[in-house]
Amino acid sequence: MPSLISQQWQERTSGFFSSSGTKLREARQSAGAFVGEVAKDAKVNVTDVAERVGSLFKSRWAILQQPATRHAVQEHLITAAATTGTLVRKGITETKEKVSVGKIKVEEAAKKTAQKSKTLLTDIERWQKGVASSDVFGVAIEVTVQRQESTRPIPFILIKCADYLILTGLNSPSLFKAEGDKKLIQQLVSAYNQDPSASIPEGVNPVDVAALMKYYLASLPTPLTTFELYNEVKDARSSVNRMRKSLQKLSSVNYNTLEFVTALLLRVSEKSQLNKMDSHSLAMEMAPVIMWREDKRPESYREYWRHPSRSPKKSNDFETATPWDLLSDEGEGVDASSSIPLDDIVQVDFGAVEVVQCLIEHHNAIFTDAEETSSQVMARSYLSIILSTLLLFLPLLTAAEAEWKPKKFPVVVSTWSFIEAARAAWRAVDKGSSAVEAVVEGCSACEELRCDGTVGPGGSPNENGETMLDALVMDGVTMEVGAVAAMRYVKDGIRAAWLVMKYSRHTLLAGEGASAFAISMGLPGPMNLSSPESLKKWSDWKENRCQPNFRKNVVPANGCGPYKPKDGGIDVSTESCEMGTIEYRLPPLVGPHNHDTISMAVIDKMGHIAVGTSTNGATFKIPGRVGDGPIAGSSAYADDEVGGCGATGDGDIMMRFLPCYQVVESMRQGMKPEEAAKDAVSRIARKFPDFVGAVVAVDKNGSHAGACHGWTFQYSVQDPNMDDVQVFTVLP
Repeated sequence: MPSLISQQWQERTSGFFSSSGTKLREARQSAGAFVGEVAKDAKVNVTDVAERVGSLFKSRWAILQQPATRHAVQEHLITAAATTGTLVRKGITETKEKVSVGKIKVEEAAKKTAQKSKTLLTDIERWQKGVASSDVFGVAIEVTVQRQESTRPIPFILIKCADYLILTGLNSPSLFKAEGDKKLIQQLVSAYNQDPSASIPEGVNPVDVAALMKYYLASLPTPLTTFELYNEVKDARSSVNRMRKSLQKLSSVNYNTLEFVTALLLRVSEKSQLNKMDSHSLAMEMAPVIMWREDKRPESYREYWRHPSRSPKKSNDFETATPWDLLSDEGEGVDASSSIPLDDIVQVDFGAVEVVQCLIEHHNAIFTDAEETSSQVMARSYLSIILSTLLLFLPLLTAAEAEWKPKKFPVVVSTWSFIEAARAAWRAVDKGSSAVEAVVEGCSACEELRCDGTVGPGGSPNENGETMLDALVMDGVTMEVGAVAAMRYVKDGIRAAWLVMKYSRHTLLAGEGASAFAISMGLPGPMNLSSPESLKKWSDWKENRCQPNFRKNVVPANGCGPYKPKDGGIDVSTESCEMGTIEYRLPPLVGPHNHDTISMAVIDKMGHIAVGTSTNGATFKIPGRVGDGPIAGSSAYADDEVGGCGATGDGDIMMRFLPCYQVVESMRQGMKPEEAAKDAVSRIARKFPDFVGAVVAVDKNGSHAGACHGWTFQYSVQDPNMDDVQVFTVLP
């Protein structure tokens, strides 16, 4: 701080100390003889107490005059002195008010004043020695990370806040923009300064948690982008390559923390339809606390617990007043800080705003370097593992689970040997896409390739020769689901399901309504979903008298219809006639070559899981039939706290058991993926011994396993330990 300001501050403070005793004497005289009697009875002379307090402060002042300590403690001493002034004035006021009450009240007020004065002196001693060893706010980020004694190169407070927001706050309106509850934020600041590893209490408004993150970043002595790189980073905002190279000059802690924070902002921006905070809005709010010039420190963020420039008139104003307010005389109309400009007017640095917006919108490209060395690849792979652990959720760990373990993220798991679909999902998630986005990319690739003729357009005709699509996508973080069923005229099933999740409050749309919605949201259509192959398959089926089909108890039994209910008993050649038994179709109409639903689960780099399915249903199904493909819990299910599941097979039977929901709940109860998968399949087989189907399970750590019944099942996997997709075979 400049010497002029220091001199002004010293003069004001010295004047305050010298006037404190005089003001108390005047207050005592105005109180009259009765106050004197009370003071005598209580053996406490308020004037003497004030003089002793002043004497103590003067003795401490001599220490503070030393050049080595003056600058470091000056700001804190302002606050301490101002607080003392308020307490003294408060003591005067209380003395006047307590005259009619008696000496006991006066004694209590005096003791309270003396005790608080001792506390203030302790605070001065604390700051005289430097920042407390447990403090987080206002401490260099490298020091904070070093104190953590952890392999995680990011401050715990940011990790805790991000965890909390991922779980409860991404949809909160005006996130990182709303001011928040200043009193609560002050309490959280105090809590983290005492215990840097503390957890955020349940029920805290996500807006307050976001504001806490902003204040922490603003309190850092230097910005994440550093003063040295300010101009270089700002000049690189129009080029992803230049930005990437500039940021690589940061220290590992600054780089990792910047990547972590902007990754969270990217996730927030993805929910902009709900929280009203797109990348530009977030950049406007966060740029001042991420990137600033050396002479433009974000001082205005002190307002999170202080009201600017207002002299407190009431006792309850104490905690919200600024130090200069408290040092000013109550009768003065001039702001005490008027002669010491604090530059409270926030000037928008649009260059910094553009930088942060660039980091959000191009996050995956900027923080991914195709030219990394092998050691850098290992380091970044390790960072991805850390980030996935940090942002997964707030784990409720037992003592045995408390030790941190790296996880194998990202992970892609898909039913069947649909290798190109798994590769497409892997390319997306490996570049930093979210789990939902990767699932959509993977299933969409399968639709375009018409995997085995049972996914996407041009396959599995119904009785009328028409191809219709079912699809589902589910976000394991938010538990949101979007699905379409029996959709005509639109070839992009999985993208239509994603649009339902993004742009409606519904879970499932069906038939022509689903088609109309998808087209209105921008998907191409209407179009004919049949293909020469599907029409040939349908023609051959018609020549075979429409056999086999999914009809029962109708006539004609061996023809193409029109069908009518059959009179009389059940034909024992195709059905069981025993009362109370379960019906089975002979032979099975579902097999690996006429009903290969793709069901995919993806865990992204942040450890979040999503699932999706796409199918054109059972071949020669009755028009209007909806299978298990668009049914959450049957074809697929995901919960970030546990894991996910995908299923394929005879959907008409499997949807009655919700096998994927069962798998996830079994893993929640402690079963391993293999145990959970086998248990879900066996529950169906006990009731329907001739059914064919399979499930694949993946837990939150990336472990996977499959189980099947009635056929040999394969599923595809890729994780960081694999050079390419691997196919696993499961026997019934």
